[in-house]
Amino acid sequence: MLCSSLVASSQAYDVSRADTITKQLFVDGKWDELIETGNNILKEKIDFETLRQRLGYAWLMKGNYLKSRLQYENALKFDKKDEISNLYLYYSGLYTGDEGVSRFYAGKLSPETRQEMKIKTFRWVDAVDVEYNYKTGSTLYTRSAPNYSRLGINTNLGFRVSLYQSISTFSQTYYNVTDVRQNEYYALLSYNPTAAVSVHGGYHYLASTVDTADFRANMFFGKLAYKKHIFDGALIGSLYSDSADKYLQTGLHAGISLTPLKYLYAQTTIYRLSNSITSNWVYSGSVGLAPLRKWWIEASATLGNQKNFVDLNGIYVHNSADYSTSRVGGSLFFYPNKNLTLFGNYTYDTRFISDYDMNVTYNQHSITGGIIWKL
Repeated sequence: MLCSSLVASSQAYDVSRADTITKQLFVDGKWDELIETGNNILKEKIDFETLRQRLGYAWLMKGNYLKSRLQYENALKFDKKDEISNLYLYYSGLYTGDEGVSRFYAGKLSPETRQEMKIKTFRWVDAVDVEYNYKTGSTLYTRSAPNYSRLGINTNLGFRVSLYQSISTFSQTYYNVTDVRQNEYYALLSYNPTAAVSVHGGYHYLASTVDTADFRANMFFGKLAYKKHIFDGALIGSLYSDSADKYLQTGLHAGISLTPLKYLYAQTTIYRLSNSITSNWVYSGSVGLAPLRKWWIEASATLGNQKNFVDLNGIYVHNSADYSTSRVGGSLFFYPNKNLTLFGNYTYDTRFISDYDMNVTYNQHSITGGIIWKL
């Protein structure tokens, strides 16, 4: 009886029956049944292109874009040029905010489809973002409230290459008499050789004026990133140099997306920051989730001596005279429509002063607000 049961189970599906059943579930829009049935079919070592596409679409309808992407990637194994699979992989990147993935698969679409969807190979201005940051000062140690503002522009140089540039300015007064102003230029070139692999190279120029004295600094940045399904990782490196010293920073990043848990994403990065005299570890991590449609909230922390610390792909270089030893905070993102993102951030800093005979710490509150406009 056992042998007969096993034989019957192994003959529950063949390709024709599997195709008929999943097609009907697809037409009826029974996504949960389709996913369950499709998984059972796959367990019996039956696999074909339309099965993967139907599973991908079912996950898309349930709002699980990462699982949808995985199914359409498997569908491409049967036909790498299939228009349907490439189109929905483009959508999966678009819906998860992964510009590299969406642009990569947009390049795989036919010219007719791209024209119909108004997808352009080259765009001088693809997106614009602005942000303003205000920090509280320290009356005890005669530090004024710092001000920071930044404008960024993203350019699509092709379906696999993009260039992001930004200009920013920072100002603060020390000891009630020493005025500091810093103007910055930043550029990041990104390339996606595949949908899963991306390579990034950046440059950051910082021009500071302390009263009437001028100082210059340069930062070079590199990153090799890989992502597959719910996992992503990266190797990160940067070199910051000014007239006083050079700082080499290396990092290892790892992240995971848990889509059933409100699209929860957790990531951590470990950095080694070294100069000619000393070196130390910096630990950074964050946890974010989407509790409601169009909203994303995130909590983050960075611990360790962050003197001349490079963050967020080199956009931020923390080269202030007073440096952070810990930063904890939270961010809130709101997406009113597909072209607009509004964001805000609050951070609580513990900062260290090492100046002449004074070695003390003080606390600082930081508030940031900004807009990202996708054209």
